[in-house]
Amino acid sequence: MLCNTAGANRRVSFDEVTEEIWRWVLDVNLTGAFFGIRACVPAMRRAGGGSIINMGSLSAVRPGYGSPAYAASKTGLWSVTLTTAAQCAKDNIRCNMVSPGHVDTQFVRANLPHSPNDWSTSIDNPENYNRRLTSIPMGRFQTPEDVAPAFLFLASDEAAMITGAHLTVDGGTAI
Repeated sequence: MLCNTAGANRRVSFDEVTEEIWRWVLDVNLTGAFFGIRACVPAMRRAGGGSIINMGSLSAVRPGYGSPAYAASKTGLWSVTLTTAAQCAKDNIRCNMVSPGHVDTQFVRANLPHSPNDWSTSIDNPENYNRRLTSIPMGRFQTPEDVAPAFLFLASDEAAMITGAHLTVDGGTAI
């Protein structure tokens, strides 16, 4: 099994995206995932099959006003997921994507150096917290514990016939 969960973002506007930011975000979110898949598929073929699960994002479904580099990387990852699923199904290798919505982690807060957020976009800011919360029909932010079962299911034998699927774990935000 391979889970591509590395993620990077630099929350800047369209006009502020530099080539350096663009390449960094796409290298982490898209290029790294692709080459991870390419490295693992031969071993999965020898083993008679396997499961690949890519960490998507709500930005793959609703790019909106966020970082263009991040949205491009996650929609690109969806395409990689589909092409991998199509090309590897004959080898009993499944490839799916899980896209969380607003998950309450340090990544969406502004108090760590690796966070892509500043005070204006962090959920540490009560105004931004409430704005994001009202976009979630189920009325609360997701937690990592909400997202993990989707990965466990897709990795399990119960999902043996599921490939090329995109599972959103977003409290209904994408609808």
